[in-house]
Amino acid sequence: MKLNKPKIKNSNKLYKEAIKYIPSGTQSFSKGVTQFVNGFAPKYLDKGKGAYTWDVDNNKYLDYVMGCHPLVLGYADKDINRAVKDQLDKGSTFSLMNKLELDVTKKLIEVVPSAEMARFGKNGADATTIGVRVARAVTKRDHIAYCGYHGWHDWYIANTDLNDGIPKFNNKLAHSFNYNDLDSLEKIFKRLPNKVAIVIMEPVAVSEPKCFSSSICKKTSCKIKCQNTFLHEVQKMAKHYGALLMFDEIISGFRFSLGGAQELFGVTPDLTSFAKAISNGIPLSAIVGKKDYMKVLDKTFFSFTYGGDCLGLAAADVCIPKIKNKDVPGHLNKVGKILKDGINKSACDHGLTDYFECIGYPCRTILAIKGNKKNNDLHLKSYIQQELFRRGILWTAYHAISWSHKRKDIEYTIKAFDEVFEKAKKIINNNKSVKYLIEGESVKPVFRKVSDFNSYIIKNK
Repeated sequence: MKLNKPKIKNSNKLYKEAIKYIPSGTQSFSKGVTQFVNGFAPKYLDKGKGAYTWDVDNNKYLDYVMGCHPLVLGYADKDINRAVKDQLDKGSTFSLMNKLELDVTKKLIEVVPSAEMARFGKNGADATTIGVRVARAVTKRDHIAYCGYHGWHDWYIANTDLNDGIPKFNNKLAHSFNYNDLDSLEKIFKRLPNKVAIVIMEPVAVSEPKCFSSSICKKTSCKIKCQNTFLHEVQKMAKHYGALLMFDEIISGFRFSLGGAQELFGVTPDLTSFAKAISNGIPLSAIVGKKDYMKVLDKTFFSFTYGGDCLGLAAADVCIPKIKNKDVPGHLNKVGKILKDGINKSACDHGLTDYFECIGYPCRTILAIKGNKKNNDLHLKSYIQQELFRRGILWTAYHAISWSHKRKDIEYTIKAFDEVFEKAKKIINNNKSVKYLIEGESVKPVFRKVSDFNSYIIKNK
């Protein structure tokens, strides 16, 4: 396999200028220099096509970040591009409503179990935050139980170490619980009787929802659609305590299944947020839900100039049917399984299963990394990332597979991991640290989230 250290002269030149005018030099922490080996990795991308991107120094990469997940079809999809260009010729923002608002709403209602009505935003955080507001309006309660990552707004970020500028009362109203741990959720309800408005959670991220039907199936990944998983129990608990249930399907929507994780697991929440794959990277988000709750938006303020902007809607109007007609989730799972199995076989072959394991659903896996007191976890991640960059792969621990990732791309990636694991094995077996082989600055967490149970979770968004 050909090895090349990326030439990043133009990237570095742009960044040197950018930090004079842009705080942190970036618009998104997850795309900034802390998430990639600074000094080795590129900083600016110039273009993309399919599963590949090119940086400003014209280095080519097989991309597994895919814009932080939204590019489920791939970069510059011809059908999405055509729809957006055609709409741009007509106009993007109007003085009155546009028919696309109704067209896309109907498509969502057709494929998403919880969708009886819909409203649109531009970012995922728009949709999660209005969901919280709707629940508070419905229940006349203030407190929130949450699990997962839900965006940049005060109610969520108050409980992280990036909470400067947020009034302190916010962190007293939001309470985290642990995935697959019903007791951690019930403790919140019992500590705050008749005060919790909403349970908002990512229905699936990495771990599978635990199955409680041991008499029916022994494994969490049931061959039948189990009716007694962690998600079913959360739904029952929320209803019992009078709170609404909202699934944050910003990542899982249209990726794990056409109708999202709720369709995959057979659990219909009261409200759901979507973004990312809904429009293949053209900015759009949506909150959908049961009519009784969505009608609250008649009197709950959710209104802004770019609500109903037609470019994102035009993209979604084409994207949703294409995901269905091409069975994109089926493809993601097929090639994702090959990648997952290949990485794990390579780790096993090199005797590194105590250090590396590819985990999660095939459509969106993550390389779990453990230093085991011999190496710092983030140093190991940095080293793996660096060596994959050297082999032309853009990677930051997770694999956001797209329709454009084909079998040959997956096979190339497995070969690259095999080569990197071979090098890592020699370092680990000789009790050496990879720290001194990192040709730049090690990656850092985006933020630390402080849970209600006094533990720290490093969150690489």
